[in-house]
Amino acid sequence: MKYIIYILLSFNLMTFAISAEETRQVDKHEHGVGELNIAVEGSTIEFEFMIPGADIVGFEYVAKSDEDIAKINQALETFDDYTNIFTLPSNSLCELNGQKVALKEEDEHDDHDDHDEHDDHDEHAEENHNEFYAKYSFECGNINAIKEVNFPYFATFTNSGELEVQFISNMGSTSFEVEGDEPLINTDGKI
Repeated sequence: MKYIIYILLSFNLMTFAISAEETRQVDKHEHGVGELNIAVEGSTIEFEFMIPGADIVGFEYVAKSDEDIAKINQALETFDDYTNIFTLPSNSLCELNGQKVALKEEDEHDDHDDHDEHDDHDEHAEENHNEFYAKYSFECGNINAIKEVNFPYFATFTNSGELEVQFISNMGSTSFEVEGDEPLINTDGKI
């Protein structure tokens, strides 16, 4: 599995390097669009989600009010049950054997080398972004039975619009775009 994850990371780095110039001109992420990496090795399948906070709770700033903190905590609790996010065919006999759910907060301005250009850093206070991160690992008794993956994610988080999926297995790699009007991917022949 580490080899496949290494390949996924390498692929992401190559994609980033190719589009680095274009990326400087736009935000790090697009509202309504989450990222999902799926890796299959042997009888193990892993799902790794990175989703902008606006798609999940309706905002990206650092939660300070009790109401915003409650929204974040509720969302994290929702992610704790992966069936709120995606489902696998029951005949695949997949058992969850590990998961991590977290909120990552980042300042888009951490990478500035020259802060002399900024007279007032207070204007950047609202430019922090939060991102929901979730990773699920399964051991499957019949992994070849996974012919599709369904995503109740779109009904669970109605601000979400799309998932960009990178899928890799020993059969090769492919990508999908999944949207709420057709919330599934067809993995038949890809595992």
